[in-house]
Amino acid sequence: MAEQSPPPLTLSAAWRLAVLACVVITVWRLMELFGAPINLSFDEAQYWGWAQQPDWGYFSKPPMVAWMIWLTTALGGSDAEPWVRLSAPLSHVITALSLFMVGRQVAPRTLAPQVALWSAIIWITMPGVAVSAMIVSTDAYLLMFWALALAAYGQAVGSNRPGWWAVLGLWVGLGLMSKYAMLFFLIGGAIHHLWDADLRQKMRHLRAWSGPAIMAVLAGAIYFPNWLWNRAHGFASYHHTSENANLDQGPQYSLGHLAEFIGSQFGVFGPFLFATLLVLVLWRLRSALRLQPALAVDDARRVASGRKLLLALTLPPLALITVQAFLSRANANWAATAYVAATPLVVCWLLQSGKPWQHLLKASVILHVVASVVLYDLESIARTVGVTNPARYDLQKRVRGWDDAGEWLREVKAANPDATLLYLDRKVLASMLYYARPQGWDAVIFNPDGHVMNHYELTTTMNGREGKDFLLVVRDPPPPVFSTFFESVEPLAVFRKPIHPTYTLTLHVYRAKGFKGYQHHD
Repeated sequence: MAEQSPPPLTLSAAWRLAVLACVVITVWRLMELFGAPINLSFDEAQYWGWAQQPDWGYFSKPPMVAWMIWLTTALGGSDAEPWVRLSAPLSHVITALSLFMVGRQVAPRTLAPQVALWSAIIWITMPGVAVSAMIVSTDAYLLMFWALALAAYGQAVGSNRPGWWAVLGLWVGLGLMSKYAMLFFLIGGAIHHLWDADLRQKMRHLRAWSGPAIMAVLAGAIYFPNWLWNRAHGFASYHHTSENANLDQGPQYSLGHLAEFIGSQFGVFGPFLFATLLVLVLWRLRSALRLQPALAVDDARRVASGRKLLLALTLPPLALITVQAFLSRANANWAATAYVAATPLVVCWLLQSGKPWQHLLKASVILHVVASVVLYDLESIARTVGVTNPARYDLQKRVRGWDDAGEWLREVKAANPDATLLYLDRKVLASMLYYARPQGWDAVIFNPDGHVMNHYELTTTMNGREGKDFLLVVRDPPPPVFSTFFESVEPLAVFRKPIHPTYTLTLHVYRAKGFKGYQHHD
């Protein structure tokens, strides 16, 4: 009797499997978050500080990250690290399931369930997501709204219904309130319109542009409060974003930075998937975009249009950030938005390329899960295999020990209630605002030149505090010029926390008496 082939995967079955995979992975991550909490990084601590005073904007970022922290800590009734970070892994679940919808839209009808399912699974297990899901940052929300916008864009362009254009405007506006990199989405949409002849034909009448107009108005209305906040604060966020490009000293033309950035993308997207993306873009792009005779004409046109859309949203951020890395520098996560569209693009191409290539999807998921296990439990794995120098492999060593440092600083401050906490470094200030709470909310940062480079230089000042005493909290002894701003500066206390035999967290506190003012020092 001939062996019967398994029944084809249906969309409903694929959806159930995608939800199951996302739930299993996310429950595992939540167990890691709540089971053995890691201290917040200084950026995370700064975002938590922002959440204590909800606003329409902050020095370096739009407000979404602070709003999310406010929401999860309020729901949990706790400011503990897991509740601060909770929205990050949950956001990636929404991103993964949104990519299920995108995969369904852009794939040939016969492959839609498989492309949708693998798109969700690849995203939820992706190495960059494995890291992003365990920290609170702006990226998790940007990527979520980007994926939601991508799914809505496909529906809006396909139906041209005002309701879908309004949904798209909602996600674009909220994306802009998460991170300004959402502008890349609008650039990608414009490129798709110019590239896709069928779409240009559909949008040739003025009446057809009512939908995009609805999208633009709604997105602009949602974003407008952040623009007003920037206007009231000297457009601080815009200036910071521009300075972050690090091009003020001119281009560096660094092949080393370029190679470092490209190498990091194999880690963000996964080595097999990023290599596949490079092959697709550099060697197989023309054949991938060609209409496929095996498909019905309408299906072939839809698939070709979908691939053009995915490429239009993948290539601009990846290309621009690669150029940025060559001209100056670029962090590994700066091109993260490219991989939202790249995920269903690569999945669809691999599934259509035949079984040998399809195995890369399974191999990628296995590799990504193993890498996540190592990342999340590196310390215990190192002890198990007898690593003799764990500090070298401990990626979290610089965030360890700050809870003990905060307890120590609370005691120092309690013994010196008349002195205000003073910092030279925003990183130490942000960490101590969180770990030394409730002490120190009157803290200030030392800024004699008045140039605003961070949130605390924007929101605190020593003006009007002449004659007052301060407790200077620093990682290293202050420079000699610091003492010229005070009547006297004396060492008061030192905190040392051995993290590893070769790495110790150290903080110094100095009693700085009689502030002379920025303009009256010797």
